[in-house]
Amino acid sequence: LANAAMVAGSTLRGFGLDASEMGRVTDVMASSFTKSALDIENFRESMKYVAPIAAKTGVSVEFATAMLGKLADAGIKGSQAGTSLRRVLTEMAKTGKPAKEAFDQVAKSGISVTDAMDEVGRTAQTALLVLSDTKDEVLELSDALEDAGGAAQKMADEQLKSLDGQLTLLTSAWDGFILSLNKGDSAISRVLGNLVNL
Repeated sequence: LANAAMVAGSTLRGFGLDASEMGRVTDVMASSFTKSALDIENFRESMKYVAPIAAKTGVSVEFATAMLGKLADAGIKGSQAGTSLRRVLTEMAKTGKPAKEAFDQVAKSGISVTDAMDEVGRTAQTALLVLSDTKDEVLELSDALEDAGGAAQKMADEQLKSLDGQLTLLTSAWDGFILSLNKGDSAISRVLGNLVNL
C-alpha cells in the first residue's frame, strides 16, 4: 500500500495533476494492472520517463498508461518501455495534433521496420511497431481506463475477501484495540483503570 501510494504520488506530480486527482490515478493504475501485463514496478519504472513528456504534450495519464499496457503485453516493460514511449511521444508532439490523432499518424498501420526506425530511431523502433500493430487495442484500453472510476476500491475489496485479507482486517482491528487501551480513552481502558486503582 505504501509503495502504491508513492507510485501514485510520483505519477500525479509527473503529470502535473492536482492532489484531488489522486483517486483517478490510483483507479487507472489498478485497472491497468488487471487489463494488461503491467504491474506496479514496471508502471513506476516506465512512468518516470513518460509522465513529464506526456504532460507537456497533452497526453493523458489514461492514454499513456494504455500505451504502456500494450507494450507490457508484448514484453516491453520498465525503463525500456519508458524510454521508448518517451521517444514516440516526442514524435507525436511534432505533428501538432491532439494526442489520439497524433498517435494515429505516427503509429501508422502496416508500418515497416525501416519506416519505424526512420520515425523514432533504433531504440524506440520496436515499441513503435508494437503500438502500430495494436493501435485499436491501445485506444480501446485508453477508453476503458477513462471509465476506471472505483477500480482501486474494487481491487482492495476483492483482496480483503481472501483469508490474507481477513487476517489483515483482524490485525488492524487488534492494533486499534491495543492503541485505544494505551491512549486510555476507551470504555474498556477506563474500566481496567478503575480495577487497577481499587
